[in-house]
Amino acid sequence: MKIALFGSNSLQFSKVYTPAVLSELSKYGILSERISKKNINKQKDFLQDCEIAFATWGMTRLSKEEIKEYLPSLKVLFYSAGTVQYFARPFLESGVRIFSAFAANAVPVAEYTASQIMLASKGFFQASKSYRIAPLYSLVHANSSPGNFHTKVGIIGLGAIGTRVAEKLRDSDIELYAFDPFVSKERAAELDVKLCTLEDIFSDCDVITNHLANKKELRNFFRCRHFNSMKKHSVFINTGRGAQVSELSLALSLLLHPSHTFVGDVIKAEYFPYISPLFWCRNAIITPHIAGSTGNEPQRMAYLMIEELKSFLEGKEASYEIKLSDLEKMA
Repeated sequence: MKIALFGSNSLQFSKVYTPAVLSELSKYGILSERISKKNINKQKDFLQDCEIAFATWGMTRLSKEEIKEYLPSLKVLFYSAGTVQYFARPFLESGVRIFSAFAANAVPVAEYTASQIMLASKGFFQASKSYRIAPLYSLVHANSSPGNFHTKVGIIGLGAIGTRVAEKLRDSDIELYAFDPFVSKERAAELDVKLCTLEDIFSDCDVITNHLANKKELRNFFRCRHFNSMKKHSVFINTGRGAQVSELSLALSLLLHPSHTFVGDVIKAEYFPYISPLFWCRNAIITPHIAGSTGNEPQRMAYLMIEELKSFLEGKEASYEIKLSDLEKMA
């Protein structure tokens, strides 16, 4: 059996498909070299009768015509990363089944977010920044924060990540609220989460965390009216997408409400943050998109997809298959 390996970025590819991972995967077939748009023609003969493909960040985008030309026999693609939005549709429309490790990539983001929520409720972020300059003021800010007893936390989006965040916080003394039009009351009850409006999330919760899907229609979704309605000493955490936040609106709100805090792992200009108005806000804490899989964590996604390959070959029910209809609601 031949297995094609796709990934345009060698560094990202090697983080996911380490020698140990490739050794495990090689038990199931002959592996290609890393394939990108640049060398796909050289691999054309190998790909002609290849039925299985593995990929990760930087998966080569192919049209339906290109899939027919280069991968006429392809049956299934295992994507060892999160969102498949940018490449999946032509494959699915060509009859290729896709499995994604979004659940594995959701693990570190949920861990990161849950940790940030617990720290945010203690006033950690502003207190730690001001402690060196004004120790007394930092204590005032920390003691004005609600702590982690009967604190109201609002989760925006109960997808793979939002759900895991809720599960991690469920055993705490935190009250969980959520906004997600796709989630039923029954599912919310299972997670011990109270569904409410987006307006209620911003006006009533002490900590708000965004996990909405990456959709074009959600660009600049969070605006002035949301930020200005936040409670005193409340915190807005964004590990979702920077494009979903109107940064100028948020920066102005942070200036007008110095007790508010923004904790952002994603902003619009991630590689040149100096042009973001949020970068210059004293009460904004920005990290360089590290909530997702880093260090050894990317390997978790590859191993999950190898488990899915086993299930596929044995004819067992799959856990992480992506259907064409899923693209309408997932990140």
